[in-house]
Amino acid sequence: MLLLPTGLVAPTQRTIPAFALHRPGSLGEAVAAGAAPGAVYAQGCSDLFAQFREGLRCESLVALDRVPELGRVAMTDGGLEIGSGVAHHDGAHDDTVRGALPSFAEAWGRIANHRIRQRATIGGNLMARRTRYEMSVMLQAAGARLRFLTADGPLELDPAALWDREEPHGALLTSIVLPGVHGLWFGYERSMRPLATAAVAVRGDRVTLTVGSEYTRPHTVRLAPDDDPVKAAERLPDSVGDAAASAGYRRHLAGVLLRRLLETRAARKEGR
Repeated sequence: MLLLPTGLVAPTQRTIPAFALHRPGSLGEAVAAGAAPGAVYAQGCSDLFAQFREGLRCESLVALDRVPELGRVAMTDGGLEIGSGVAHHDGAHDDTVRGALPSFAEAWGRIANHRIRQRATIGGNLMARRTRYEMSVMLQAAGARLRFLTADGPLELDPAALWDREEPHGALLTSIVLPGVHGLWFGYERSMRPLATAAVAVRGDRVTLTVGSEYTRPHTVRLAPDDDPVKAAERLPDSVGDAAASAGYRRHLAGVLLRRLLETRAARKEGR
């Protein structure tokens, strides 16, 4: 909101102050432009205009649509690497993603709506840091690593670090790496949105549950495959609760969704 002599007024695109536009053609050029004070990165822009209406100040806009590395998807020595500029629709239908982790691709294709999926990117979904956006829940459970390029060189962070804003100003999210995908089972439950979503990743004898909601940052617990799902969900911290749902109720939902996902995994292993 803008405080004007006439009162509080909701900003629109017309109230955005003038800014310089940069259109880099490489990662190095992008980071150099993004390191300037007041610089803002732009890719799909589906969330950026909302940020402008919320009062985001931008002195220079760094458009990333001409940086080819951000749109690439590949299997690497580190795992499945997805460029931060890959749109939701493109990533969910990418042959490499579907071949490496089809359940993740299927879940990716269900988030947001059709219009948003066509424009919004996986990197924008993360960097917007909105609790109602679902990619951070999915990636946190899958053990993803976020690769940044900064003025001082490369930087790698866990998805949970985004909520604490651990990356320096001007850091450009270049890609997301999902390690060990060939030994990974992944499941995602969003039937209880907005109160709770749950992502589960199983690697060998380790199960990771990440729970998110429309209103709280994701929280993660780890358990063994034969642990009781309800008791495992009870280990979620009190901060999992909020005005929309108590911690106890959200733990209950998490236990139900965890059990459902593990039962789905067991049924598929048995060929049912």
